[in-house]
Amino acid sequence: MLYETLGQLQVFVWMLAAGALMGGWYAVTAALRRLLTAGPLLSLCADLAFGLGAAAIYCAALYTANYGQPRLYTLLAAALGFALLAGGAFSTGNKLAHTILITIQKTIDTLRRHRWINVIFK
Repeated sequence: MLYETLGQLQVFVWMLAAGALMGGWYAVTAALRRLLTAGPLLSLCADLAFGLGAAAIYCAALYTANYGQPRLYTLLAAALGFALLAGGAFSTGNKLAHTILITIQKTIDTLRRHRWINVIFK
């Protein structure tokens, strides 16, 4: 029994990192969906890419950390890593991206009002 509990902290940390990596993959696919103004077909493709990528990340981390043996704490560690990234870094990144997008839109609107810009880009 001691052998089973000896490496649980390392496995937990591996799976926590895998969950954070899955959260990063989700952020990438969500940003691509927003950037490309995805329709239903492209959204389906992005969802499939996220699902396959997340499954590959989870399986690779589980195989590397725990020899492919699924345990409840490995699943919970991956979910916690995903939640920490999605709740912290992803929401902050969303706010930053939204601020940058609004600034770019205001700059473009300001430039459109100038006559010489309208003459150049007719």
